[in-house]
Amino acid sequence: MIRILIADDHAVVREGLRRILEEHADLKVVAEAGTGGELMEALARSRVDVLVLDVSMPGPGVFALLEQLKAEHPKLRCVVLTVHAADQYAVRVLRAGAAGFLSKDQSADLLIEAIREVHSGGVYASPSLADKLAADVRSAHTGEPHEALSDREFEVLVRIASGQSVKAISAHLSLSPKTVSTYHSRIRKKLGLRSDAEVTRYVLEHHLTL
Repeated sequence: MIRILIADDHAVVREGLRRILEEHADLKVVAEAGTGGELMEALARSRVDVLVLDVSMPGPGVFALLEQLKAEHPKLRCVVLTVHAADQYAVRVLRAGAAGFLSKDQSADLLIEAIREVHSGGVYASPSLADKLAADVRSAHTGEPHEALSDREFEVLVRIASGQSVKAISAHLSLSPKTVSTYHSRIRKKLGLRSDAEVTRYVLEHHLTL
């Protein structure tokens, strides 16, 4: 039996995932969480094999959360779900400690496959993502400016491009507005961009959306 925790801030999504997963005799949803805090509390009281985690769930952000999970629950296997399967985002998430990365528009069968694969000790990635990961192993950077950003800077970058304000980003990632503004300035400097319009154009051109 594979014990699963579903972490997503939308109750309807959690319910839908639960119904899909529990159609399979070897899968059991033992807990749910809507925030990063609820996730850590659920892990403290439930035995979990695989975490199914929404990439944009409110809290400290997916990278900080994966770092905490790696430190406090090193045996936990994690499949990250996202609306947009950007290869660069996927590479960073897997590098941060996730064992699988899947777009929400993929079929339910692929989610089941991903859960079983990571539970068995493997890493789940699409063929195109596997190629990207192989390239990432061979070279830390391929010359794109955004690859020099830290994970936190990268996360703020895609949120700026999605139209979120500094206040909204700070609330979502549990950071102070001043800290987000500092990241904002660093990002524009590192990418050589002069305005948020240029930031948005850069993100779209490089397919870096969440």
